[in-house]
Amino acid sequence: MLRSVLLILFLCAFGSEVRADIDPQSTIVLANENVPDGILVAKALMRKRGIPEKNLISLPLPTDEEISWQQFSCDILNPLRRELLQAHFIEGRINPEKDARGREDFIPTGNPKITWLITVYGVPLKIRPSEIRKSPTKNSGDKTRINENELGQIGAVNYGDQSSVDSELSLIALVNLDANGARKNPWFGQESDLEGDENEVVRTARIDGPSASDALRAMMGAWRAEAQGLRGRSYVDLGGPYADGNEWFERAATLTQGLGFPTDRENTNRLFNEHARSDAPAFYLGWYSQVPNGRFALPQAKLAPGAIALHLHSFSATTLRRTSDWVPWFIRQGAAFTSGNVYEPYLGFTMRPDLLVKGLALNMSAGEAAWYATPVTSWQGVILGDPFYRPFSYDIKNQLQDYAAKPDEFGTYAVLRASQLMQQKNPAKAVEILGAAMQKTPSLVLAYSIAKIQAEHGREFKWAIEGVPGIETTDDGLIWEICQFLNKNGKKEASQTLLRTLLLRPECQDDPELKKALGI
Repeated sequence: MLRSVLLILFLCAFGSEVRADIDPQSTIVLANENVPDGILVAKALMRKRGIPEKNLISLPLPTDEEISWQQFSCDILNPLRRELLQAHFIEGRINPEKDARGREDFIPTGNPKITWLITVYGVPLKIRPSEIRKSPTKNSGDKTRINENELGQIGAVNYGDQSSVDSELSLIALVNLDANGARKNPWFGQESDLEGDENEVVRTARIDGPSASDALRAMMGAWRAEAQGLRGRSYVDLGGPYADGNEWFERAATLTQGLGFPTDRENTNRLFNEHARSDAPAFYLGWYSQVPNGRFALPQAKLAPGAIALHLHSFSATTLRRTSDWVPWFIRQGAAFTSGNVYEPYLGFTMRPDLLVKGLALNMSAGEAAWYATPVTSWQGVILGDPFYRPFSYDIKNQLQDYAAKPDEFGTYAVLRASQLMQQKNPAKAVEILGAAMQKTPSLVLAYSIAKIQAEHGREFKWAIEGVPGIETTDDGLIWEICQFLNKNGKKEASQTLLRTLLLRPECQDDPELKKALGI
C-alpha cells in the first residue's frame, strides 16, 4: 500500500531546473583573528563546502558590532583588498592616498575572480553614519546609485552613508565612489548569471548569531535539510501598514502553498497570537513588529531544520548578539536562513519575500535567492546563512522513500506536503495518502489533516486520540487549533479531553484562557 502511494506522489511532485552550484574555489571567507570562535565557524563551513584553506582570510579586526568608516576602511576594506589583489581574486592598482573615509584609491583593471564573500561570527556588523555628506546627484558620475525619482511611494530619503559591513564589501572590486545612499543591485530579479561588467558586484553572506554555537547549529540545520529535504509548514504574517508590503507577503504565501507547504496566514494587523499553531515552521515570513513578540517569539516555537525565516522591519538586525531583534532570535531558534536591516532601509529597498521564495523554488541557493530578492546594495541589509544551501535539492520522492524506510520526527511533514499537492487534483487520494501514513506513524497532525479534508467535503469523520503517541510533546498551538475545530464540528467532549492534556505542561498550567476553556 505505502509503496504504491509513494509512486503516486512521485508522479505529482513538482520538478525544478538543475542549477550550477556556487563555486567554492572563487569563494572567500573573512574572519576576525581576534575572535577564535569565529575562525572555528569559518573552518566548519569551509570543510563542508570544499572551500580551499587558502581562501580563508583572517584579519585583526575590531570586536565591536558597530564601527566607524575609518575603522571599516583601515581595518577591513583596505587590507582585504590587498589580500585579494595578492591572491589574484581581483585585478587593479592601489594608490595609498586615502579619501575622507580612509579608503585607499583603487583602480580595477579587470573583472573580479571572487564570486562570493562570506563573513563569519566576530566580523563587525555595521558602519555608523559619518559627518561626510554629499548629494547623490553629484557623485562623480556614479549612475548606479538610486536617485530620488526612483523611490516611488517612499518619498524623500536621508541619503546617509550608514551601512552594513557586508553590503559595503560587495563593492570591493569596484572603484571607490560616493558612499551616500543605496546602489542598484545588478542581481535583483535576474534568473540567470550576469556577464561582463555586471558581475563586478561581489555577493556576500554571513554566518553569525548571538553566539558561535547558535550560528553553527543553524547552519547544521541547513545541511540536514539538504540531506533530508526541507520539511514542515509555512506561516505568513500579513497586516502590515503598507499595501505594497502586504502584496509581497500574500504572493509569498501563495507560492509556499503552491509548493505544497501547508500555509497559515495571519491577516490582521496583529502577529500570530500566543495560542496559534507553530509546529515545524519551514517558512516564517512576517512583518511589522520591531521586537520579537507573538507566537513566534515563544521559546517553544522552534523552527524546522533548514527553516527560512524573515521578519521585515527597519531595525530587525541592529544587533546579532542579543535576541531583542528578530534576526538573532530566529538564529537562536534554528533559522538556516534569515535577513534583516542594521539601520532604517525604507520599504522599497528591503528584501522581497515573494521573490525570495520564488528564487528558492527555481532551485537557487539561499544566497542566490537572497540577492535575487534584494533591490539594492551598499545599504542596510545583511544576509545570514550558508549561501550554498539549497532547500529543494533533495526532492519529495527521496523524502517519501526515506519516510517509508525509516521515518524521523519530520517525515510526516513530507507526507503532508505531498498530500497537499495531490489534494488540488484528487482530494480522495490525498486522504488515502494521509491514512496510509497514519497507520505507519500515528500522530495528531495526521489525524487532524484527515479530519479537516473530510469536514471540508461534508463528510463525517471519526476522532479518537487513544493510542496516538506524542501528545505530551505536540505543539500546544496545534492542540488549541484542533480543539477549536472539534468544537466547531460538534465534538466538544473530544475537544475538552484533548485540551486537558495541556494542564500537564508547566508553561500552560497558569494560562487563564486554558482555565476558562476548561471551566476551571
